[in-house]
Amino acid sequence: MVNSFKKVALIFLYSEGGKGIPPLAGLYLATALKQNGHTPKIFHKNAEDLIELIREVDEFKPDLIGQSVFTGYLNKINADLSRTLKSKGYKIMWGNAHPALLPRQALAEPFIDFVILGEGEETLVDLADKLDFPEEYKNIKGLGFKDVHKNIVINEKREFMDMDKHLIDWSLINIEDYLVPYFSGRYKRVLLVTTSRGCPFNCQFCYNQVFNNRRWRAHSAEKMIANLKPLIEEYKIDGIRFLDDNFFVDKKRALEIVRALGLPYFAETRAENITPDFVRDLKETLCEEIMFGFESGSDRIMKEVVQKGTGVKEIINAVTLLKDSKIVCSGSFVFGFPGETKEEYRQTMEFIIKLLEINPNLAFTTGWFLPFPGTGLYNVALARGFKPPERIEDWDKFDRWSNKYKMEWIDWDYTQAVKYSRKVVHLLAMAHKRNIPLLKGILKWRMRNLNFSFPLDILFFSKVRHIYMFSGDKNIFTRGVRWVVRKIIKFR
Repeated sequence: MVNSFKKVALIFLYSEGGKGIPPLAGLYLATALKQNGHTPKIFHKNAEDLIELIREVDEFKPDLIGQSVFTGYLNKINADLSRTLKSKGYKIMWGNAHPALLPRQALAEPFIDFVILGEGEETLVDLADKLDFPEEYKNIKGLGFKDVHKNIVINEKREFMDMDKHLIDWSLINIEDYLVPYFSGRYKRVLLVTTSRGCPFNCQFCYNQVFNNRRWRAHSAEKMIANLKPLIEEYKIDGIRFLDDNFFVDKKRALEIVRALGLPYFAETRAENITPDFVRDLKETLCEEIMFGFESGSDRIMKEVVQKGTGVKEIINAVTLLKDSKIVCSGSFVFGFPGETKEEYRQTMEFIIKLLEINPNLAFTTGWFLPFPGTGLYNVALARGFKPPERIEDWDKFDRWSNKYKMEWIDWDYTQAVKYSRKVVHLLAMAHKRNIPLLKGILKWRMRNLNFSFPLDILFFSKVRHIYMFSGDKNIFTRGVRWVVRKIIKFR
């Protein structure tokens, strides 16, 4: 078998707000391909710019096209793109968590030729090496494919790789496109990176359960520092966001990295890690924001349903310890877990109020439960009546931010809650941070009573919040709104 080097197009689509996030998975894949003699090219494009994307792919003339697809995020658009590219004769490969968890459903589509079943670097290199020899596909670990008779074949999974073998080659993208403001705009050239993969814990809703088999692995501190230090100096980077699912699994390693880089940073951990000594470590290493999963205000949900390993008590302790540190404490809440009652949903709203009263310097992400295939709570949802889509593209509706899907796994009327939960939580966080008493009072009343009737106040203030935080000085109207808000904040 004679190998010929291949041109591989790696496509990563994003929607509004995703432009400044580097295609980190693509960088790892492209680095591995380049190290092995192949020619990769990353196409990181807005999902609305498909015509331009297709033209650029045609100009590149790849031997293989890879698309990264996550559950509920642009599934339909990725499917339509694959149809178009497949009609032009290209070979199409899907990777990332969603096709890896549902490989047979993905390969049932005529426009998908290959699926990567887990980590993609070494499997993709193996596939590129053997692309011209279909009889060898059966020997590629971590690959799903269709044989000459169109039968679906799922090979055994590949062992996890040594991450230090494929430290990112940052020359594969234009770094300047991914240096963005963060930490309330105090730092202007912040880069997003990952230093590890996976998480060893057992949260029943998390894709890590099945995609990473609860295995955490990481770059060594020495290699990571050597990779990032020259980049920081060359591009005058002034902050780092670590996007690891759990950056502080190995505290010694993580602290060694942040001490060596010497930059303000964001990272994720777990609530039980927050101790007085750890808070001192965070302050000493210039941590600006620390995030962990709040999940729910119900101990039953936390301990019996999610199986988080922590509960309300640990969250309160962590939020309290961070109160006077000047480190922003952020966290994620999930509404609508399988079997969650309306009273437990109300407990979560009450819990959010309590946390903000303890520590006004909090930030939240909130969303509705999304059934990641193969997880423990996916199976619970199935048992409670969930009917998963039969086609890969129909998972598109499972967007936990807009939540337009039916949740058969809960048995109370969540219609109004879905419309307004995220809005009121984000508004209340802003009202506490800026100390706006009238707005705090209105929102707390709504949350405690689960009353979202006549929501003119919610809609109005949400629009103002969006303009103030995200619109910048686009025109005279947004400049005027931001000026008024600043005056109100200054007055308070």
